[in-house]
Amino acid sequence: MRTIILTLLSCILPLTSQAKSPNILFIVSEDNSEHIGCYGEKRVHTPALDSLAKSGVRYTRAYVPYSVCSPSRAAFLTGLYTRQTGHIGLATHKFAMYKDFKTMPAYFKEAGYYTGFLGKTHINPERLVEDYVDHRAIKGANFSKTISIRTYADEAKTVMQNAIKQDKPFMLIINYADAHRKFVGKSKNGYPTKLVTTPIKPFPWIGSDSPHLREEIMNYFNCMNRLDEGIGMVLKDMDKLKVRDNTLIIYIADHGADFPRAKGSIYENGSRIPMIVNYPKSFTQGKVEHQMVSTLDILPTMLAQCDIKAVSKLPGKNLHAIDQGKTKGHAYIHTFTTGSSPNLQYIQFGIRNERYKLIYNPYRHLNYLGLSRYKNSKLPENQHVKTFLHPEEYELYDLQTDPYEWKNLATAPEHQEEKNRLLTAMKTFQKEIKDPFLDKTNLDIFQEEQLKHRKINYRKTKGFRWPHLKLFEDANN
Repeated sequence: MRTIILTLLSCILPLTSQAKSPNILFIVSEDNSEHIGCYGEKRVHTPALDSLAKSGVRYTRAYVPYSVCSPSRAAFLTGLYTRQTGHIGLATHKFAMYKDFKTMPAYFKEAGYYTGFLGKTHINPERLVEDYVDHRAIKGANFSKTISIRTYADEAKTVMQNAIKQDKPFMLIINYADAHRKFVGKSKNGYPTKLVTTPIKPFPWIGSDSPHLREEIMNYFNCMNRLDEGIGMVLKDMDKLKVRDNTLIIYIADHGADFPRAKGSIYENGSRIPMIVNYPKSFTQGKVEHQMVSTLDILPTMLAQCDIKAVSKLPGKNLHAIDQGKTKGHAYIHTFTTGSSPNLQYIQFGIRNERYKLIYNPYRHLNYLGLSRYKNSKLPENQHVKTFLHPEEYELYDLQTDPYEWKNLATAPEHQEEKNRLLTAMKTFQKEIKDPFLDKTNLDIFQEEQLKHRKINYRKTKGFRWPHLKLFEDANN
């Protein structure tokens, strides 16, 4: 009898332990800044996200290391900087990691989780994600918003139900394209049900204005309303399935909104994003966290909460440890851009501390990415901010007194000490992550390579591999 009981216990205990492992719901919205009710934007209707903030932790200074989709995704999926993986541009332009790195779905699939992924992958090689997903749906970008938010919720429900049937915790990633251009005020599926109907005066950090831009922002707000309604559907299904209490929910935007001086740039409204962590079992409820955090902190946090070990040291921090006061947020936030594709080429390096931000612009040609933002919003030339299109070699901003980054202090004698301090910290960081672009010769090689490919004819070349990936291989050997 004793032997039988011990045998039964040995079978039951692993299942019990597994059942206690938290589920993971990771929600990523594309192309939106902090235009959510809980961040103070009252012209939108976002009760679902507001509720997550009310019973979770809302971060006021959360950042992405690169404010364009593919590089941002490569970073949070691997927990590594783009200058560690080599994924420094858009997957649609053949940018890729220089070697295989372990991704978020791989960690959880191998740990016994049922994994789901809804929305585009948008990194190369895709197999680093796709090979570790049990339930895959809505693989396209859905920029046209033809796929209903109800479909997203139904697919999410399927993931949760399948996990329950298999007696496994789930790890579900949902990518919503609602705020990605084209801004659709109301989708053909009838969402959002609550509309913003008044054109919106442009945000002060844009520095431009036009009737068309005001209409765009109105529809962008409606995209935010639709996004929230979609998230609300998922949360309701979680409650019905009784999985909410044991689910770590993390919400982020992949970068800032697609307006001038935001998406693609190193300015605050491109690289700073909304982030909410909701898991009342472990995290503080109703907390507003002002310490600086990064999307690189997401994977280490998930792994720590689920008692899964990383394959190598990750540069991010454990958000739970920050929440509990066991460690502090980041002393520096490091950002980078190449423009994301040759036709948008413009290289920038950024670093910020608690108060100041330094941007290094190594080349003096036109900021092609910046110009593309003005074309997207159909802004006439007299509405183009010249310092955005033709910035100085160095930009230094006092974010305390100049939060929208208009007054460049880089040449001011009284700020040279701060500038040099940040520049030194930037180079120290580059050395730590083995950034090949610390060497200006390598940067010149990359710059020349990209400018030669501005006609983007490489996209039809089968098996094309960017030569610059060899720079990353050499830097890490």
